[in-house]
Amino acid sequence: MLRSLRRRLPRVGRTPRLCAAGLCLVLGLISALDARRGAAPSSRSVPVVVAAHDLPAGHRLVRADLRVAHWAPPLRPDGTRAGVAAFIGHRTAGPVRAREALTNARVLGRGLTSGLGAGSVAAAVALDDPHAADLVRAGDHVDLLETARPAEFETEQSTLPPTVATVAAHALVLAVLPRTGDADAEVVLAVDRATAVRITRDRAAHVFAVVADPP
Repeated sequence: MLRSLRRRLPRVGRTPRLCAAGLCLVLGLISALDARRGAAPSSRSVPVVVAAHDLPAGHRLVRADLRVAHWAPPLRPDGTRAGVAAFIGHRTAGPVRAREALTNARVLGRGLTSGLGAGSVAAAVALDDPHAADLVRAGDHVDLLETARPAEFETEQSTLPPTVATVAAHALVLAVLPRTGDADAEVVLAVDRATAVRITRDRAAHVFAVVADPP
């Protein structure tokens, strides 16, 4: 009987080793399948134009400012493009961070007014104070104020304070353009057509200022 048991024991001892080998084979197959699944999203990604580095507001885009990234389709924002050529030469509507997707709403053009309500237009307002443009950015809401521009040569010292009027309240900022060597700082606001006409009419004789509303 002892001899019979000795003959069987080696066979029993091999069973765990066979099970372990089978388990390793199964784990290897699972790892291979996971690796293939991990590689699959890249084949289903879509091209998205992004900023190659931080860009200031009003910057005119060149090829070195842009690159093409590949994102999963659900992450691709509306209004983006697959190639950089569509954005070269356009000016940024506001600051853009590195690796941020470029869309038609992030550059100056007709895309700025997409999504606005009926009757709304984009109106550019020049600001005499260049630092006022540093206080706001695209997406903010501001009040637009105006006052008469002081005369270059005043013959009498007026005792009356200047009149300040509110041209637009809680207006959406579509773009901010900082001052350059040959142009004043500007904000582009979403306003109704009557307000846009007033801004154009008063541009020469009035000074405009923006007051940022709380978030």
